[in-house]
Amino acid sequence: MKSNWPLVLVAYVMATSPAAPSQALYPPARDILNTERSLQPAEIAAVLAAVREAVSGRTFRLSFVANGPGPDVLMGANGRPRFVRAISGYDYRSGAVGADGNGNGTQSQQTGHVDVITFTEYTGRSASKCDGTPLDDELVIEYEHKSTDDGWTVRARTRTPFEFGATVFDMLAGITPVESGDRRSFDGRIGRALVAPWKLPAGAQGGAPAGARQSIWIDTVSLLPLRWTLSMPVTPERKPAIPDYGLSFTYDASLVLRPPEATLATDCIR
Repeated sequence: MKSNWPLVLVAYVMATSPAAPSQALYPPARDILNTERSLQPAEIAAVLAAVREAVSGRTFRLSFVANGPGPDVLMGANGRPRFVRAISGYDYRSGAVGADGNGNGTQSQQTGHVDVITFTEYTGRSASKCDGTPLDDELVIEYEHKSTDDGWTVRARTRTPFEFGATVFDMLAGITPVESGDRRSFDGRIGRALVAPWKLPAGAQGGAPAGARQSIWIDTVSLLPLRWTLSMPVTPERKPAIPDYGLSFTYDASLVLRPPEATLATDCIR
């Protein structure tokens, strides 16, 4: 019987060699991101998959300036938030007109301020109505606490195109097609841009300004998102250009985000 040991030897060498063809064909995402040339669609998909893995489970604040105030976010594994906690507030003024016992007109006025905490949970589950009718969208649980109340309120809804940071997370999730862009320094960290046209959400009034572009800048070392920016070129109607309006990712491992414990959540939509 003729031995096939040469074939066995070749197979062994290919499997154990550090320069195996599979490694040459599929380099690490960090190496792809740092390639000087423009990236191909398959390479961008590999980079985004690695970015989603790097940012999954991380907590950060998304703000207009680095280390500034803004909503707190805990990321899921799909490039979208798992939890978002936002703090806001508003002033109010109310008045009443009446009459006293003598028929004279009276007027009273109340003013004050209300602090609001909104905690949004993106469940990742399909939504349904309370009668069992399925809905073709994600179930979102929204909790709210006002400083004028003693407790939390809760409601169930579906995810909409107008969610906080939707355009940012659509890019990370791979919903919005992107192309590779330039590099830029962010406080000593180098980011490379993934770029796409910027459009208004479906159902929004009006249209996006001509030439509007959005970029999400990925750290070339950690693969974490650093900043999302929106740029608009000069036009006869708009001077000067808007070069760098956007949101910064400030990572903070000490942030703890979990739904309010004392609230009975609902899992269906009325």
